[in-house]
Amino acid sequence: MGRGKDTRKYEDKLKDPYMDRDIYKDPTICPTCGLLFHEKRWIRDEKLIQELREEGAKFNIKDCPACRKIKDNYPLGILEVNADYVKTKKEEIKNLIKNVVEVEEKRNPLERIMKMNFDEDKIYIETTTSHLSKKIGMSIKKAFGGNLKITFSSEQKLIRVNITK
Repeated sequence: MGRGKDTRKYEDKLKDPYMDRDIYKDPTICPTCGLLFHEKRWIRDEKLIQELREEGAKFNIKDCPACRKIKDNYPLGILEVNADYVKTKKEEIKNLIKNVVEVEEKRNPLERIMKMNFDEDKIYIETTTSHLSKKIGMSIKKAFGGNLKITFSSEQKLIRVNITK
């Protein structure tokens, strides 16, 4: 489990309580971030929104799962880095995190950082998805080293990623 692989059986894996697609009607716009729920997925596409408006589509207005998690303070991923290099490589780490988030958000616009704190030698990040915390943690470990430990919660869909050095 420490290497980042979720070894729970498929039936035992917990579902994201905010990802119930039945509560969203097509098309729905999130008033907070502007994402569009269309054809059973959330996308960021201003051009499509304009096309649907021109076709006379009636939009439903409802917060997307990521915005709901942020408002409810319900992270699915927590990343903690306790390492000496945080002091000396702070800007490089911030840029790495920014780049990882940009790539992942293009792939899935519901993947976001909810909270990020940098202390003297510690980083604490909460994310809307477990995947994003894991991806950021693996990227930091690859770039700067350290011991990576990934823990999956058995009671809720939550992942804790810890890097120490």
